[in-house]
Amino acid sequence: MARCPFAVWMEISGSSGSYTSGPFKIVHHTTEGSSAEGAFGAFRANRSDPHFTVDSSKIYQHIDTGRAARALRNAAGGVQTNRDSAIQIEVVGFAHRPKVMATLKNVQKLCNWLEAEHGIPKVWPNGLPKPAVNGHDPGGHNRNAANWDNKGGHYGHSQVPENTHWDPGYTATEAAFVIADAATESIYIEALETIPLEEGPDFATEVSTMPDHCGGYAAAPAAGEAGPRAKPKVSARRTSTPARGSGRTAAKAGRSSARKSSASKSKSGSKSKSTRSQSSAGKSSARKRSAARRPATKTSKKTRKIAGRKNGAKGATKRAAARASNMAKSSRRKSQDR
Repeated sequence: MARCPFAVWMEISGSSGSYTSGPFKIVHHTTEGSSAEGAFGAFRANRSDPHFTVDSSKIYQHIDTGRAARALRNAAGGVQTNRDSAIQIEVVGFAHRPKVMATLKNVQKLCNWLEAEHGIPKVWPNGLPKPAVNGHDPGGHNRNAANWDNKGGHYGHSQVPENTHWDPGYTATEAAFVIADAATESIYIEALETIPLEEGPDFATEVSTMPDHCGGYAAAPAAGEAGPRAKPKVSARRTSTPARGSGRTAAKAGRSSARKSSASKSKSGSKSKSTRSQSSAGKSSARKRSAARRPATKTSKKTRKIAGRKNGAKGATKRAAARASNMAKSSRRKSQDR
């Protein structure tokens, strides 16, 4: 039973059982995600825990190295995978992307400890893992079952019998670095300067080209134990596509509706104007009737008095003219009588 002294202990689903055979070996995976927390959720959902998860800042241990992990496929009737003394490391990152120096240093530190603890040689029995080609599975992986069963050392997930995933996608420099002795050998690795010091700005939003990775396999359970569930495939939601011409029909309907609405508003506006006009006429008529009913003001009384005086003066003038005419007629008659 062994727990790494510098790892953070974090049990998730527990072991898949005891080892059954084989020399100790280390299997390298990639989580196909950008965070350790995301990987933990996938392990929990699918019961697909490795022994360790490693990112650029920490090393987490989920299962004691004296017990089998759960991250490999194990077909019925074939060789043992999870329980063939395979100590499994999930590296936070993607098979199709380069790994950063801080993460690789943590993997190297862990591998140095496991090699010393379990007597694991610094070799790749099935050859170096193959890196991605144009971001995808390069193919041609060596999954020699005899080597797996009989030779200790380091294997990529891509080199395990009965498995189809192609992680970790290490380059030759990365593969050499993780098994090198941290104290004496790292500085002599060829092309060490090609390892990036930090992740690119798009790392957090990166999408895996191997989306069924975490939990995609169901490991064979130990007697009396429930096996891990396979990760359900995630399919993109389909949205219905409108039939040809339906977009134009909808547009026409929209324009027709708009015209009807406009016409309705225009009619409503006309009715409102007519109502306001009628209301105004009604108010004017009411004002006239009100004015007719109101008593005469001082100004109108004075006007009537002046008009009366003028009429009286005219009458007096007429009467004086009539008297003068009568007097003239009377004088002529008297003169005639004499």
